[in-house]
Amino acid sequence: MIRRTVKWGFLFVLSFILLEVVLQVVFGIGSPPLLKSSEQVGYLFQKNQNLYRFGNHIFINSYHQRSEEVFLADSMRFARVLFLGDSVTWGGERIDQADTYPELFEERYGKWCSRPVEALNASAGSWGIGNLRAYAERFGFFGSDLVVLQIGERDLTQPMSDSTGIGSLCTSPRSAPVLAVQEAFKCFGPRLLNRLKKWMSWNEAGQNQEKTPSTSTEAVDEQEKRQFEKNMEHLQALITDIRASEKPIAVLYNPLREHVGPNGGEPPPWYGKFRSRLDRQNVPMIDLQSMWKNKEGANKYYRDYIHPNQRGNVALAKVISRFFRDEYPQICR
Repeated sequence: MIRRTVKWGFLFVLSFILLEVVLQVVFGIGSPPLLKSSEQVGYLFQKNQNLYRFGNHIFINSYHQRSEEVFLADSMRFARVLFLGDSVTWGGERIDQADTYPELFEERYGKWCSRPVEALNASAGSWGIGNLRAYAERFGFFGSDLVVLQIGERDLTQPMSDSTGIGSLCTSPRSAPVLAVQEAFKCFGPRLLNRLKKWMSWNEAGQNQEKTPSTSTEAVDEQEKRQFEKNMEHLQALITDIRASEKPIAVLYNPLREHVGPNGGEPPPWYGKFRSRLDRQNVPMIDLQSMWKNKEGANKYYRDYIHPNQRGNVALAKVISRFFRDEYPQICR
């Protein structure tokens, strides 16, 4: 009886160790990219991280950017482009560093440019326009030749994100778990169960479900209007700072997947107002809404409702590179 207990105990420990090694080495579970709270910016990725997650490389430099280390004294050697954005620019754990659109742009534009190109990726998931402004005020523009503001459809009416949830949510860890198994069960186990529940109830969708009380349309519209105006104040202050430092500026606007392709619906009213404001301020706009509105297959550039997949990032890099060649050829000289 004792020998059998020891045998099963040994097999359990061996299986546990094997599972831990597989989760860490193969999937990178147990080593998530870590964040930190910031009183000014809201939150930032902790600096100097070098890890692999689900087979994808993630490197965070000393300025909290998903880019190789940047040296301010080298700015004259490079055609340096600073990208400020949210999770679309950040790329996420499912996208390798080399497949983020700033890195793809750096490679593509570098083939045409007469001097080395350096793309700086200053971004984080759920950053709003207020966060972009705060990051620029905190760290500056790194001697860049051009500043690109990536602003998505949801960002137009999104408040500035704060540090709520940092350290308590699986998506916003402040420290790494002790074991990979710990993260797997805590963070990925519930997701798998939810997906299983959705799959099992697929044929019963819409039955015996309680309806969530909806907020009145007037209240939502008024709230969005106030937030849109607040975000335009953030944007105006950011544009003013960039121009005061004598940097060219461009805005990259990315719509939701439901608004692109031949069958895409009409964009929200804030899109037209936003574009009008940029036109009045003579700010060039890389407008993916108009570029992809009737483009066949544009909805295949997305991995979900808003984030581009690897194919989408390639398309983004092509569009941005072509835009810079036409609008800012002096950057490469």
